[in-house]
Amino acid sequence: MNFFELGFDKFFFKFKKKNNFKKNKYWEGSSTFIDPDGKKRNLLKERKKKLNDLKNEISFIKKNVKKTKKRIIDLGCGFGFFLSDFNEKWEKVGIELSNYAAEKVQKDIKIYQYDLNKILEKEKLKKLSKFDVVFSYHVIEHLNNPINFIKNSYSLLKDNGIFVLGTPNFDSGVSRKFKKKYRFFHDKTHISFFSENSLFRLLTICGYEIIKVDYPFFETEHFNKKNLLKLLNLKEKISPPFYGNLMTFYCRKKSKKNLKRELNFYKKNYSNLVKSLR
Repeated sequence: MNFFELGFDKFFFKFKKKNNFKKNKYWEGSSTFIDPDGKKRNLLKERKKKLNDLKNEISFIKKNVKKTKKRIIDLGCGFGFFLSDFNEKWEKVGIELSNYAAEKVQKDIKIYQYDLNKILEKEKLKKLSKFDVVFSYHVIEHLNNPINFIKNSYSLLKDNGIFVLGTPNFDSGVSRKFKKKYRFFHDKTHISFFSENSLFRLLTICGYEIIKVDYPFFETEHFNKKNLLKLLNLKEKISPPFYGNLMTFYCRKKSKKNLKRELNFYKKNYSNLVKSLR
């Protein structure tokens, strides 16, 4: 995949498949989950691992939201492990389509089973209200309509609210090197593929300011000699974990003033370009 071949109005490559969240197949198999390295795992028992993997994201959110009363929502919250790390000072809400996963979320988290592929209706947005933080990790790559998903996140945020979004980078160095053996092609429910550049463009055009982009690896259990040595062997059946495989975008909702300023900037520059071509 060459992401630079995407048009100015295209932001991802898509496989013509449907996700299986409505039928609960994805989460029902969580107790016998096989990861890309062939390791059998029980995802229900991985709260500690999940929180360790997301420690940078959690730290950023807690450090940057100083209000007394705070609201946070996790889009595609699974078993609710991420939200469980926030104390009673936070009002915690999750959206999870799977009945199987939603039933296992702890009781202090409000769960709504809305389809994030579709633009949320006014009554649903009113019911949910606005949040200081919108979070989503390893969800957007499973969706048939990622653009609607990003628009929903924007609608749910308060002015200057924070959006933290994590997804595989399908244009990482390892992806380019191992091609079809790239580890995130292993999951057949991954149907929408982004690069850092393409996701940056989508978030920007949907009204977000990008604060920073992080690539979790060196602080994780995957940073070890065994995985580093695998990089040298193209005969590996599946690519190893490495820096750049995953990307976390830390974003802020742009103010109306800044959006108008950008609109005027682009209008002026494109107008001058068009005039120069006459």
